[in-house]
Amino acid sequence: MELSASFTRALLSGFDRAYADLLRVAARSTGSREEAGDLVHDTWLRLAEHVRGMPGDKAGGATAEEAPRDATAYLAVMAQHMALDAQRRRQRHLRYLDEAAVHAQLAPSHAPDVADSVMYRQALAVLEDALAGLPERSRAAFVAHRMHGERQPVIAERLGVSLNTVERDLIQAHACIEDALRRWRGGSDAGAWRAGRRRSLGALLGLAGMGLGGGVGWRQWQLYRDTHVQWQARWSSARGQLARHDLPDGSSLLLDAASSAEVRYFAARRVVALARGAAFFDVARNPGRPFIVQAGGVRVTVLGTRFGVEVVPGSGGRDGVTVQVESGRVRVESDAAGGTPHELGAGEGLRLEGAAAVRTRAAPGDAASWRHGELVFAESTLGEALQRLSRYAPFALEATPEAARLLLSGRVRIARAHAWVGELPRALPVQVRRQADGGWLVAPAR
Repeated sequence: MELSASFTRALLSGFDRAYADLLRVAARSTGSREEAGDLVHDTWLRLAEHVRGMPGDKAGGATAEEAPRDATAYLAVMAQHMALDAQRRRQRHLRYLDEAAVHAQLAPSHAPDVADSVMYRQALAVLEDALAGLPERSRAAFVAHRMHGERQPVIAERLGVSLNTVERDLIQAHACIEDALRRWRGGSDAGAWRAGRRRSLGALLGLAGMGLGGGVGWRQWQLYRDTHVQWQARWSSARGQLARHDLPDGSSLLLDAASSAEVRYFAARRVVALARGAAFFDVARNPGRPFIVQAGGVRVTVLGTRFGVEVVPGSGGRDGVTVQVESGRVRVESDAAGGTPHELGAGEGLRLEGAAAVRTRAAPGDAASWRHGELVFAESTLGEALQRLSRYAPFALEATPEAARLLLSGRVRIARAHAWVGELPRALPVQVRRQADGGWLVAPAR
């Protein structure tokens, strides 16, 4: 059935009254209140997009006299259908993943398995400690011999020592490494690993030994560990759409509408660059691998916590950044503020713009309130509020420079953003005008 513009507007006008009922219906269908909120939000967006794409009541379908008798029931059925569609998509995705897993198991692979990977990391750590404890000359001789393939007489001439000294240094280095590896393997070499794994481990240790010793080699190895990306992904979300992504360590990232982020995992850290918009993070704790979010010259570092970060367009072309913590603790540092750290706990927030830092406090559940279909404004300008809402509205929201400077506070339910904008003249000295392109312009009242 093709819905007319008047029929759809009637549904939208009753959306606010039906919101609580729709949330309950969707929660029963999905089993998740958070996912239910996303579905209800998508229902409103679909209706709003439908109205926007129609020139008026001339479109085919129901007439104004055929408005729904019970908007709540109609919307509930619509939300149920969307929940079923989402469930079918998940099932297809799971089937695809199962087939991919079977294929990966049957296909030949030369990549190390989980046991190999753990073994390699442990062996490298042992090797690093053993080489770090060597005298500098022994380490330099070891690296020159193993990495560059230099002959011992050449090494002796370059280091300004005798050939016998180089031989003793190499014997010392090999003895220290063998002793460290023997202790790591529990004092027994025989039958500890399969022959293939021993060869792989030997090759890995040889490669690592090449880069670990001596001044340049040691720095090269550290640079490799710091810059080699083990896993990465780049995601963006469209206007009006939230996107959830699971990370390989058990963490998760929820992108707000009109947002983008790039994730990179290194050996000793996990890094997310938030280019625009907002994101909420649920971080799996790993003391040896901190989780770092970089946004607009601000660095947020955590071990394991739940928190939100948002890039807020600021004055003078410089973006501001807000951080809100739901649980755990985070450390926030700003390049503009000289790297001065700020520690935040549950319910605490921080807004940074340039060198200015303003602390905020709210209920922990208000962190990244957009997850629950709401936006919270506290002493924000009207321009900031309209810009924030424009991530969801299917039409442009703008304000004149004079009106954009007006301050406001309060909560806005995203699903009824159009009604909130229409009611602005009741709270502020402004008028709202509909533009020719369908957008809304807020200007001072005359």
